[in-house]
Amino acid sequence: MLNMKPFLPILTACAMAVAALSLPAGPALASPIPDYPFAHVNGSSYRVEMPDIASLDFQVVAEGTDPAAARATIDARMAEVRELMQRLSIDVEEMQVREVRQGLRKQPAADGQAVYELSCDVKINLRNVANWPALAGGLLGKPNLDSFAADFDLSTMNKVTDEMVAEAVVDARHQAEVMATAAGRRLGPAMAMTSDAIKKLGTNLGLERDEFRGERRQARRPANQSAAEIDRDVFIMVQALKLRQSVDMVYRLENAAPARARKAK
Repeated sequence: MLNMKPFLPILTACAMAVAALSLPAGPALASPIPDYPFAHVNGSSYRVEMPDIASLDFQVVAEGTDPAAARATIDARMAEVRELMQRLSIDVEEMQVREVRQGLRKQPAADGQAVYELSCDVKINLRNVANWPALAGGLLGKPNLDSFAADFDLSTMNKVTDEMVAEAVVDARHQAEVMATAAGRRLGPAMAMTSDAIKKLGTNLGLERDEFRGERRQARRPANQSAAEIDRDVFIMVQALKLRQSVDMVYRLENAAPARARKAK
């Protein structure tokens, strides 16, 4: 039996074209495809850039039967974080701390007392990525710090994005020219174009990479990673950014110029 699966996209496009031709013309009814010969292409640009800024997210957690003692533990750990930042000449204003959340653990203590769980989310923006190894290495492994996640970025990302969009458009036009020439047509002007958001290949959160996951854990956690699951040597490395930018373009196809008659010898 003939396998029709590879032909489904072509058949679908043909069906859409036939349906469009059967519909009445008029300004109130837009055609799903252009009413002129066209070429639809996707262009892309790819770069590897070293980041110059970063951010580190983690949680400060404490639990116990005495919520005041657990809160004191969180305050002590936050004081240590601020001390580390000051030693590295990182402005403490670059740290964002959410309010402490308090809840009850489902499992009580052995003596039956309620166990309180306290936590707060912390985010540190790093304007100088050179401080990353010392900051990340200084915090990883500290008691009561968990759920680490890293994000590297460029302070010039807007400029890089503009350049990559232009490169992707050039790539798209090149593909359209090749297609038009092969079909015996002349490439006309661009009639429509859209660009996707720039993508960091792999993932934005460094700790979502496979290198950061513990080999003992088979299930993939969608949340940030526990400190015990992180490879310290990989975690303190500044990760290169692999960037991809793509654009969709629609070009009008014109009739090819007629060939000039050769002069008789």
